[in-house]
Amino acid sequence: MRLASRSGILISTAALLICAGCESGGPILGGRSGAAEQDISAIRCITLRGPGRFETAEEYAEALKRVEGLKPELVQVLSDDDGTHIYYGRYRRLPTAAGEPARYRPAHAKDLERIRALRLSSGNVWPFILATMEVLPTYRGSHPEWDLENARGHWSLHVAVFYNTELMQSRRTAAEEYCGVLRAQGEDAFYHHGATRSSVYIGVYPEGAVQTFRKQNPLAGTVETTRRIVAPQMLAAQERFPHSLHNGHKFYEVIRDPESGEVVKRLPAPTFPVLLPGVQER
Repeated sequence: MRLASRSGILISTAALLICAGCESGGPILGGRSGAAEQDISAIRCITLRGPGRFETAEEYAEALKRVEGLKPELVQVLSDDDGTHIYYGRYRRLPTAAGEPARYRPAHAKDLERIRALRLSSGNVWPFILATMEVLPTYRGSHPEWDLENARGHWSLHVAVFYNTELMQSRRTAAEEYCGVLRAQGEDAFYHHGATRSSVYIGVYPEGAVQTFRKQNPLAGTVETTRRIVAPQMLAAQERFPHSLHNGHKFYEVIRDPESGEVVKRLPAPTFPVLLPGVQER
């Protein structure tokens, strides 16, 4: 199987949101001491499913290794419950301001464009046209039993979120460390790692712990949804943890006067209920 190249179109990836309005003071878990735990991204060239996917993946991987301009040692095949994936490269995502396109080191644009442009020499087929940047799914937490993915229930209480900044490059480690601190205090704490953020939660609660209210907005033509905690245990947890922390600090929503632009109110972000992974809202 041989691949040929043509010109491609580069589609920018989503920007990383960073903290604005955090209250200063106090240590941030993880800090520079955890700088080795960078978010490493790669180009997911294709995901294969169904019979024969392993053999096809190996053929594609071998073909990628022979493409001029790509480094064969950076081609890898990984499998999980979603299928068999072919990845290329190792790129560290750099902190960016809200609204800015994602940046990586080394630069990823030429590699992504080259891979999207590859086609099978046997026909007009571009197997990697939908290649995209993703965090490599190779990270393993030090305490998998604390992972919210393994919890059994319906709701949990979101109490903190961690994300990488210029001064803090170990958001996964920070979330797991905070989870350990809370568990040492007797809390039933969990963590969950997303693509760019790691969150910490308190408790696992049944479906009836939260009531969902839906209200039709006739002017906007939309349905507004609000959630209210009703379970005494979950309410008690929210009393112990009223604020949703950002990188270890209180995070404030700033309310400004629409005419003068002056700040009239600063509201700390509250903790809130979330559905457990895999739970479908009715």
